[in-house]
Amino acid sequence: MTKASRNSPAEPVDDGPGRFTSPRGGVAPRRAVLLALAAGCAAMIATDVLNPRIDPVSETVSRYVHGTGGWLITLALLSIGSASAVVARWSWHLPGRPAARRAARGALAVWAGGVLVAGLFPADPPGQWGRPSTSDLIHGTAALPAFLALPLAATVSLRGLMTVWPAGRRALLAVTAASAVATVALAVFLVDVMSGGPSLGLGGAPTLVGLVERLAITADVAWVALAAVAVSRDRRDAGRRNRGRRNSGRRNNGPQIGGRPHGGRSYDGRSYDGRSYDGDALARIPSGDRRA
Repeated sequence: MTKASRNSPAEPVDDGPGRFTSPRGGVAPRRAVLLALAAGCAAMIATDVLNPRIDPVSETVSRYVHGTGGWLITLALLSIGSASAVVARWSWHLPGRPAARRAARGALAVWAGGVLVAGLFPADPPGQWGRPSTSDLIHGTAALPAFLALPLAATVSLRGLMTVWPAGRRALLAVTAASAVATVALAVFLVDVMSGGPSLGLGGAPTLVGLVERLAITADVAWVALAAVAVSRDRRDAGRRNRGRRNSGRRNNGPQIGGRPHGGRSYDGRSYDGRSYDGDALARIPSGDRRA
């Protein structure tokens, strides 16, 4: 493993394809982050398939925890939350103003923490909006700030992400916009449902809160995946710069004559090949061995 330079301990170092050494020496593989996000999405889709009697248009994803394969919802939220926490740590090294980096990292931390807490405290069964249990209150209190924080993190870090990944500019813009729009719509539907609704429905569905939540989750997870790709590319490039500086330092830091590197022998007026010489003894060394 390539270790960080002592002169720049806060800079990441490339550790091979898909693996990047964090500032504190831990290894966070990009592929594992993407795999965790994909596993979370697959688990949510599986619960829809396993519970055909629950309407995905009007019921939120978290309500499926009481249905068939309900443990998949817990797995999905913990996987997405953990992957998001890793991306939040990586985001500290994005280019840009320190205030923007702090805001992005803080918002991502709120998103990741909220998703993890929501996974640990299950929501109530479908249809129970009027008298929530303690677990459901904790679940909702954690989930709502998480949904609000992700678009904020995406917006604040957008310039830095596009700087390190110009090829992903359009995708980042599209997903950031989708996350913001879906989050606003979700907030409207949630307020409507919890305040005595549902009334904002369509056709046979009394409310579209489940559908809107799924759209928001899709946009949010897609953004985390794109951010993981962009930030890991930035860490890889930084690692290459670190290696270049270290290699340059090794080329220029050998024993020197008059400030220039020279063949592993040191001439400082008193020493040669690790032995000490006075001025006269050094002068008797063959000139061919002392040339710079």
